[in-house]
Amino acid sequence: MAEITCTRCGQTREGLDSAPYPDDMGQEILDKICAECWHECKGMQVMVINENRLDLSDPRAHEILEKSTREFLGLTPFKSD
Repeated sequence: MAEITCTRCGQTREGLDSAPYPDDMGQEILDKICAECWHECKGMQVMVINENRLDLSDPRAHEILEKSTREFLGLTPFKSD
């Protein structure tokens, strides 16, 4: 793993081994977010799924989860069609 300066916490830490998603957001996370903040984000995602009772077979649920993830990590704003 390479060290990166995380845009969320501002610290230089170990990054991820690979992009967590096969899309632009996954690459943005790989480039900008440290492994520790990504670990925290995964916990937040579980809470969002449970609290909102998201059905991940519904594309709208994925939009909600992506928006929450981007906000938590401070990434570029969510783009919906």
